Amino acid sequence: MTANLDYFNKDEYEELRKVFFCEAYELVEDIQDGLLMLEDNPAEEETLIALQRYFHTLKGDSNSIGLTDVGAVCHRIEDVLTSFRSKTREIDSSGITLLLQTLDNITHQLKAGESGSNGVNISETMAMIDGFLGSNGTEDRDGVIAKDEVLKQSKNEIPRSARNDMERARNDGICKEFNQPGEAAEEDKGLYNVEIVFHPQCAERGVAALMINSRLETLGEIIGSTPDLTGAEVEASEKIMIILKTDKNPEEIKKILSITGITNLINIAHHIASQPINVADKEEHQGASACASADRQEDVKGTRLQSETLRVEASKVDLLMNLAGELIISRSTIDQIARDAEGGLSSEDIAPRLLSVNSFMERTVSDMQKAIMMMRMVPINHVFRKFPKIVRELSNEKGKQVRLEIEGREVELDKGIVDALGEPLIHIIRNSIDHGIETPEDRVSTGKPREGTLALKAYHEATQIIIEISDDGKGIDPERLKQKAVEKGFISKEDAERLSQREAINLIFLSGLSTSETISDISGRGIGMDAVKAAVTNMKGAIEVESSLEKGTKFRLMLPLTLAVIRALLVEASERLYAIPISAVTEVARIMEDELTGINGKEAIILRDQVISMVRLSGLFRLQEEAKRAKKFGIILGAGSK
Repeated sequence: MTANLDYFNKDEYEELRKVFFCEAYELVEDIQDGLLMLEDNPAEEETLIALQRYFHTLKGDSNSIGLTDVGAVCHRIEDVLTSFRSKTREIDSSGITLLLQTLDNITHQLKAGESGSNGVNISETMAMIDGFLGSNGTEDRDGVIAKDEVLKQSKNEIPRSARNDMERARNDGICKEFNQPGEAAEEDKGLYNVEIVFHPQCAERGVAALMINSRLETLGEIIGSTPDLTGAEVEASEKIMIILKTDKNPEEIKKILSITGITNLINIAHHIASQPINVADKEEHQGASACASADRQEDVKGTRLQSETLRVEASKVDLLMNLAGELIISRSTIDQIARDAEGGLSSEDIAPRLLSVNSFMERTVSDMQKAIMMMRMVPINHVFRKFPKIVRELSNEKGKQVRLEIEGREVELDKGIVDALGEPLIHIIRNSIDHGIETPEDRVSTGKPREGTLALKAYHEATQIIIEISDDGKGIDPERLKQKAVEKGFISKEDAERLSQREAINLIFLSGLSTSETISDISGRGIGMDAVKAAVTNMKGAIEVESSLEKGTKFRLMLPLTLAVIRALLVEASERLYAIPISAVTEVARIMEDELTGINGKEAIILRDQVISMVRLSGLFRLQEEAKRAKKFGIILGAGSK
């Protein structure tokens, strides 16, 4: 899986691993999105170029930490993408399927590398790619690079491409070409001096130089460098100088270098013209701190690093710093009031000032709480972006045509909820494709289009986030569900007959209940929807289902915005204080004692022509009975749409 990395010390290697895995998983997600976009629009040249850049970056970074299997696979995929760009092979479903399967192999290799376990064998993957390219894998460019050779390239390729230092580059034939009339102005635009100053606390400069090299090679050709990027002298250097030939602009160069997280200052100038373009900014300083502090972070084993990482916009951090500054001002004001009080200032003079600063601090702390909560908010697209690939694979496996529609990608909610949403949503999607949407032939026979529609929608509703998953399939048969529930012994035949259609459909949440006649590797065992409901409940949410025969099914998930802080309504009963989550409170109503009525031996009230059952807290918790009062408050609670 990994190769010998004796030229890195332990601290350098661990530093590189932490940065690598965080970025590698993001590259995998970008690649997946790009492949699905390419399938929808094969003529999009920019998507192909972006995919090649992603794979080239992943290859270089993987080689730099010894994940040579990943590097070898990425190298081979570059050949496939090159064949697409050169039009020697057509971009079709089979090609995209191959690349997605190969991407799965890369993901397994990354997870194995992160946990320190053995990865899957890449021989079969390489053979599949060779078969697609029609190659026996023996050619120099098209052949499979052995792991030792890949590692050798990761260590030695830089000296070959950057053999000359800055001074020699100026005197060789490359730079002399610019003295020819008519060529200097045009050629000079693509040749840059790149000066990179390391952060003072970044000790792993040899590792950093390798990462910088792999980043810059995605933009163009490295003509020369000083010092040698793989030599011992780079460890003692405060900066490195590189001549880069590229058609990209300085801002693009700066952007790709800022990803490394080890630079303190970047200056870029045209190689001949000496007009420097300073593109250093706060991002470089912020990125540099990652290099200095990475060794202080806890080592997360067996999990993806990004699950413990939260990317935060700089504007949100700036807001938090401003609020912290306001708290410091408030503290200084309180100190001054205390000194004035010690000096004999009367309480009449002190009280208004204290009330004023207390009010100011209360607003500031409230704003700070909101700012911190907003820092935890991430777009739900972090989950939604995984589903196009899943839908594609499942629909192909089941011989169905399914179009996925996604709305509300930008809706934000707490990262903890986003991380927990994946599994329940995937199970609902699997059920929709396996049991809901019909085969093309069956759909045509019932007057439907051959292609089924699966829709995901997210939106805000009051203090909740609503997620809807709907399909236009055959729907859920409530009579069939009742029959199965009776057969399984969940309910009696008499109880089944009394169930409404809505109640019957909700039987799908019973563990072990399934109406499927066959058991597949996707579903049919009746052990899924109860787990979905349990997961949603654990997120302090609720789930509802609506279905119509031959028209389709809609699942509706109602989730809180955050689990970090829950606002509550405080109530008192029998001299005890209780907190009820605000998200569960529909309204608070005044209730007169004579408005209470009894239904089936239980207390209830009639509110706006609706009968609502009532429970006394004192009775629920077996507390001392309160004295009866003519007027009292009733808290109307809601769950879902009830």
